[in-house]
Amino acid sequence: MPHILRIDKDPNVGQQDHQDWTQSRGGLTGNRIEHIPDTLTGGSGSASKAGTSIPSPFARLYLFDTAFRMVKNDLNPREHSLYHVLVSHCLDLLELLFQGGPRNTDITYRVWNKGERLEALRQRAGAPGSGQRHAHAILAKALELDMQGDLGTLQQITMIYYKGALLGGTSPLSLVFTSPNWEQERQNRFIEPPKSTNGRTLFRNEYVPLADRDIAFVTYLARIYREQNGLLTGGFREFLYRIFDDNTSPLRTEADKTLGSFDPITVGGETNATLQVVPGLVLYGVREADVLEDIERESDFVMQPTVDYYAAETYANGAPTKVRKPLALASRMEVAGKYVKNTDWNPRTEVLPVHLNDLSRDGLLADRYLPGVDNVRYPFVSTDDFLEDFLVRMPYKINNERFQTGMRDGADCHFLLPVRKEYFNFFTPDDLDRYLTIQIDANMVTATLEVPVKNNRRVTFRKAYDLRDPNTVIEFRADLAFFPFYRVTRPDLQDLNNYTVMLADGSGVEYGFRPTGVHFYQFPNLIRKAPVQVNTPEARSLKSPLAPASYYYKVPQAFDLMEVQLNYGGDTYRGLILPSFRVINQSYRAFTFAIDFGTSNTHVAYLENDGVAGNAEPQPLTVADDAELQVVLLNKPYNGPEAQTTYQRYALKSGFGTFDEMEPLIRREFVPPVISGDGRAGSPFAFPLRTTVYEKKGIQDGGDYLFSKLNLGFNIDLEQSASGDVNRYVTNLKWLFENQPKDALNRPRVRAFFETLLLLIRNKIILNEGDITKTKVVWLAPSSMRRGTRNGLVEEWQKAFEQAFRGSGQFVYEPISESVAPYFYLMKKGVLPTSDAVNIDIGGGTSDIMLFVQQQRRYLNTSFRFAANDIWGGGLNEQGYPSYRKDNGFIQNYLLYKQRNPMPYRAEDGTLESFLQKDEMTAEDVVSLLFKQDAHFRFTQSMKDFRPALRMVLYLHYASIIYHLTQLLEANGLQLPRFLTFTGRGSQYLNLLGSTADLTEFTQLLFQAYSNQPAPGGFRIVFTDKPKETTANGAVLYQQQQDTNVGQSVRPEPVTYWGEARKTDEAPVDFVYNITSAEEARLRTDFHEAVIENVRVFLEKTLKNRTIASFLADFDIQRPDQYYDFLVGNDPASRHNVLWDSYLLGRLAIERDPDARLSETFFFLPLKHALYELSKHIQQG
Repeated sequence: MPHILRIDKDPNVGQQDHQDWTQSRGGLTGNRIEHIPDTLTGGSGSASKAGTSIPSPFARLYLFDTAFRMVKNDLNPREHSLYHVLVSHCLDLLELLFQGGPRNTDITYRVWNKGERLEALRQRAGAPGSGQRHAHAILAKALELDMQGDLGTLQQITMIYYKGALLGGTSPLSLVFTSPNWEQERQNRFIEPPKSTNGRTLFRNEYVPLADRDIAFVTYLARIYREQNGLLTGGFREFLYRIFDDNTSPLRTEADKTLGSFDPITVGGETNATLQVVPGLVLYGVREADVLEDIERESDFVMQPTVDYYAAETYANGAPTKVRKPLALASRMEVAGKYVKNTDWNPRTEVLPVHLNDLSRDGLLADRYLPGVDNVRYPFVSTDDFLEDFLVRMPYKINNERFQTGMRDGADCHFLLPVRKEYFNFFTPDDLDRYLTIQIDANMVTATLEVPVKNNRRVTFRKAYDLRDPNTVIEFRADLAFFPFYRVTRPDLQDLNNYTVMLADGSGVEYGFRPTGVHFYQFPNLIRKAPVQVNTPEARSLKSPLAPASYYYKVPQAFDLMEVQLNYGGDTYRGLILPSFRVINQSYRAFTFAIDFGTSNTHVAYLENDGVAGNAEPQPLTVADDAELQVVLLNKPYNGPEAQTTYQRYALKSGFGTFDEMEPLIRREFVPPVISGDGRAGSPFAFPLRTTVYEKKGIQDGGDYLFSKLNLGFNIDLEQSASGDVNRYVTNLKWLFENQPKDALNRPRVRAFFETLLLLIRNKIILNEGDITKTKVVWLAPSSMRRGTRNGLVEEWQKAFEQAFRGSGQFVYEPISESVAPYFYLMKKGVLPTSDAVNIDIGGGTSDIMLFVQQQRRYLNTSFRFAANDIWGGGLNEQGYPSYRKDNGFIQNYLLYKQRNPMPYRAEDGTLESFLQKDEMTAEDVVSLLFKQDAHFRFTQSMKDFRPALRMVLYLHYASIIYHLTQLLEANGLQLPRFLTFTGRGSQYLNLLGSTADLTEFTQLLFQAYSNQPAPGGFRIVFTDKPKETTANGAVLYQQQQDTNVGQSVRPEPVTYWGEARKTDEAPVDFVYNITSAEEARLRTDFHEAVIENVRVFLEKTLKNRTIASFLADFDIQRPDQYYDFLVGNDPASRHNVLWDSYLLGRLAIERDPDARLSETFFFLPLKHALYELSKHIQQG
């Protein structure tokens, strides 16, 4: 039987066609090649190994061409052949390129240019003298021959890499081909296999027909077939013909799409050329906008945000990303619904860290690729975007009345919010309150955050924190205080939304707190990762084993949240602080405030402007209840039974948990939450407040130092001795410009004090629905204050007011006279009758006298620097400034009394010790404390019982003022007053001179001794209940009357009796108020001798008067004439006595500036230092 030797099994070729050894005619013509038995059929095998023995560098290209030829005839086989797998891989690669488009950063390209590379091979020469061509040249020839025929149009091959591994390349026969080494390379590099848009893993040994692929991809291949058919060759074109033109079941495509509906793929690099198979045959990718639009329209997991701040996302160059509404996806969430395209969510899909670029850093929503599918770039958020990995635990309960905690039903919480700030790119604090639940069990904290998605459904983000794991939670020993705690909504008052935030850090260094780890944000700017520009503070108080470090952040505008970041063990711990500020919408009330800036104490009074017409009285500035709280702490106020007052709620150590070091720090360096003398408020801080600042040692002038280095010294009278304290108190602010003229810190000290007062006023107005633009603030100054000092204070008022009120409100920079102001309050109270009267306002540094000559409608005032501090102070130093000595007779007497009468030690004793030890504290500060805590110290009793003669200093001080008043009246032809009223904090020493009847009797005796006028009938002395408040109250009423033209107009005339002894017919000295210079007065020796003589006469009439001596004897003051001898000496004409020494020291202050204009009497200068010396003399005697 004859045999035919052939490789095909074409049934159309019979045996009759061939006899014996005959040659085939025409070779394998027609479709005979398709009848050649193929060893690759009959099983899918391994596509990566197929065709490796084909003797051609381009065998892989031909293999794919053959695969398409073979598969076109069996599109849906019962058994998948290796050809089907190869076709599927080719389609996978085309789909991967199509779905990723030009945006898929996992795919990179490298171009092999035929002309360039072959020419480079040809240029290699053979070995010299061998006569042979170089092997590279031979290779070039071989390649050139091999690229004839079907590869004749090939100009370049573009290699395609996926995550750095070679995946395949371009081919003119099948558009693309895959590398046989892809799977091996992928496994070696630990690369996750890419996936399709429906989550199918690509390049597996399986056959996925085109009909089962994405309709957009099918449309794309259909448009290539229709629009670029002439550039297609080989089996791939035949395959597409079979699919789209010779198919009994045509595939569905999108009719409205052309190749122009897709984006050309670019290869990157310098040229960023399009990805071309052959010239003109470009590969395309799906247009990103179409993908995004389809997902946003069809997916069931599209988030439903309530704010769209996320939409402002931009690239680094500022260009908008045009990000779509994100999906909300939780790892392995069991929520049914359409995910992308026609694919449902697979509950086994994990959201891994690799899917989440860090949105808090440089990550962009628009750059994210959806998990579970490949090459689908669409924004989404997951659990790690909204919930932190770790917890930050505070040492106290969080103040859930003022800050959001995530707890339900008011339950307590110790943790900062474990919510990432990026949440607020999509939702509001109200949403957080609605959707966040934190459950705290014994060893576990669970945060559950529901995220609303399409169709009124929610996706749940949940994290559980195991408290037994030391890396899960970090203990942050710190506390924060916010000043103020409101937010103004009026557009024209946005500058008033500025804050100081205090942070006290007592944590160990290992917890990694840094001042730079605190940031403040406004919700709209979170997406730009742009915090509010805030200073990076230095530590004011340094951290020690007993005390935390303090930092002060100046936040210049409104903020919505605060983020705290710590670093521990290489991990970042974050927590949010979300304040629930009081929102101020209404502002209609108008107020007038007056500030009595005193030497020792300062008072602030106010009244609503419509109150002047009624019976309303000015009130002291208070911060008394929760509604007007200005300082709010992060720790929860204590509400236990021990908290009997409002102040105790915020001050008892129980409210601070294990971080009670915060409480004294608030008092020292910041602002106490409650400032009110009201019994229900129960605060030790109330106006009048001490005129003092607390400052960090070693500071220099320059910058905004309020709180960060300087603050109003609220705590001075509660201060305990603190060794190594880097802060100190500075008092006597009113006269710093005169007493310490070369100290560059005078201005920032005074400014910080003023600014604190003005901030308290501003906040009081705003929190009481006041219209800041209609509010007026006035201040007071004595007429004896030098023009230069007054102008310096005005400058600081201007700066402080601008800083506090930011261009709103009105400040009257011309001060109201301290002599005038009390009149208006006394008149309103009915204290001051219509008869002639005199009010004497005694402060700490100055006394002001106002003469009300009612019958003549005249109002005369005078002022002089002789007041309470001249009783209680340390005298003058060698330069004529008030000294810092703490050895006057009153203090020495008390310390001896305390030694002999021991009392149980209390905190007040620690404060006293601190005052006595610290060099910056003065005798006035010590005595002020002793009086304030008199119930404990029994300072008054020490004078009355232990050394009653010390009160001679008080009587003499008072008598000198009455003597000067008498001379002033007579020099102006006026009669002695019928009524004498006293105001000012300094006047409280009069209470030590006996009852009002005693003082009245004593005053009448003085009038009799000093004047020839008969004592007025019915003479009375009138005190006010709160003498310090009278001046500020009167200033409020005065200003309101000036503004409304209601009531009696008072225009005081300044008068001065210069203090010289004058005979009846002798003309007064020719000094002119505010005209005569200090130098002119210095040269008048006769005048100075007359002053000393006048004081000697005063002392003689007082201390040698038998009637007065008899009166004083009733108060255990014996032989007052002995004190005359001490002050004047044996020879009245001598200049070597206490009076002359005191006078010379007192003159130094006046004559220091020879151009200064005279504004006060010289009469008291011989007494200023002499009273200090007298107190020591009496104590020692």
